[in-house]
Amino acid sequence: MLLTCPQCRSGLQVPDDTTALVRCPACKTVFSPAGGAAPEPDEEEDEPKAKTRRPQRDEEEDERPRKKPRRSARTDGDEDEDEEPENRDFDPVTEEEDRARRRRKRPKDDSSGLSPEEKAAKRAAFQRAAWGARLIWISFGLFLLSMLVVIIFFFQFTFRVVTPGYLTIAGAIGLVNWVLAAVGVGLCLSGPRTPGHWGYGIGAAVAVFVHGVFLLVIVTPRTENASGRDVEGGSTTQVRWARLATNLDHTMFYLLALAYSGEQGIMVGKPPPLYMIAGIFEMVRTMFIMLMLSCLSRAALDEELAHKCTRAAGAASIAPALVAVIILIVFAFLIETNAGLDLFARIVINTTVMGVYAIMMGVVFPSFMTAREVADACDEPFQSLIPQL
Repeated sequence: MLLTCPQCRSGLQVPDDTTALVRCPACKTVFSPAGGAAPEPDEEEDEPKAKTRRPQRDEEEDERPRKKPRRSARTDGDEDEDEEPENRDFDPVTEEEDRARRRRKRPKDDSSGLSPEEKAAKRAAFQRAAWGARLIWISFGLFLLSMLVVIIFFFQFTFRVVTPGYLTIAGAIGLVNWVLAAVGVGLCLSGPRTPGHWGYGIGAAVAVFVHGVFLLVIVTPRTENASGRDVEGGSTTQVRWARLATNLDHTMFYLLALAYSGEQGIMVGKPPPLYMIAGIFEMVRTMFIMLMLSCLSRAALDEELAHKCTRAAGAASIAPALVAVIILIVFAFLIETNAGLDLFARIVINTTVMGVYAIMMGVVFPSFMTAREVADACDEPFQSLIPQL
């Protein structure tokens, strides 16, 4: 038995059953074994430690079932997909099932979990879309060039110098413009799929086809006069071929033709409805093409470029109506003031006409620049995911 001296706190080892007084060898103090018995701290200290640990274990055990409601919120189908057998030898999973599970789990537009075949197919789709956007970009550039040729023709016509060959050149450029746009729309349709891709793409294809049908009817020789605004010195055939460049001007001059039909020789009758409808489909074609390119931009994860395409489509559809009002105001001023057809009036009229074609160039120019950016975005998609330094 271990005793502790009450005076100097020294430890003494004595027999367990002793009852005699004990003298401390260090300080010579005499004391009874009952007064110097050392306390047993181990048992008393272990019990509170055990008591403090048990609530922690109980809390941990209580926390485990709290996580079960999250798992129960999921559907039974998801739990079956996540649970995999411990031994694949008895319940193997085929490659198709594993690939389908990864495809369902990965987020949208994430190509990290694609197989090599799927990555190659997606890359090929972006390449086709890039070529389609590039052809559309070239077609818009040819449209700008044809408008420049028409402006040169009217500049000469202001001074009564007529070169009908300019109209033929503009028509030939317009024909190439339509062909490239049609091929570009077809390639973009085979590009990557995004919401709205098929809707806008099919709308663009239908508009291109109907516009081409009207152009074919316009160019086809007929017995009646085929020019709504025939040009002095130019043959009917050359004027018809000039309609291949654009018919948007008829959508802009139609308000003037309705208000002042045949006044002072400014307008020779009303523009044929055929030209008017062709101009409307030309405008609709440009609008749908740009909306389709916005879908390709979203497929490449470039939201800013998609918004630029949408704004270009809005400009192509709204600007002709605004220009039609401006043309009506200018020509109404000349007619109501009896300006006649002297040199000054002729200069004002031809300047207005050249301004109309220049405005059409300005309307299509945003589409021209944006189509180029879409082609670059499809060449190198997902650039927005790369951190910018």
